[in-house]
Amino acid sequence: MAGEIDPLGRRKNALDAFLEKKVAEGFTIETHTDTHAIITEAGQRFWSRLRRSGSRRYVVQVDEDGRVTMSAAEPRRS
Repeated sequence: MAGEIDPLGRRKNALDAFLEKKVAEGFTIETHTDTHAIITEAGQRFWSRLRRSGSRRYVVQVDEDGRVTMSAAEPRRS
């Protein structure tokens, strides 16, 4: 079911396909909507507690043309 922002579901489908690949690579999905997601590298939750740099989190987003981009996200606040 497509939403008002993405009436044909193009963005949602592109994001779902991208996330499926990332999960197969070992990433975990923290949260996601039809057009955005936050993902974390597998194993980072435990190790992030032992080091100050925090876990490796990424914002994944899809533009109006269905292009998916992934960029570094801020560390999770405690």
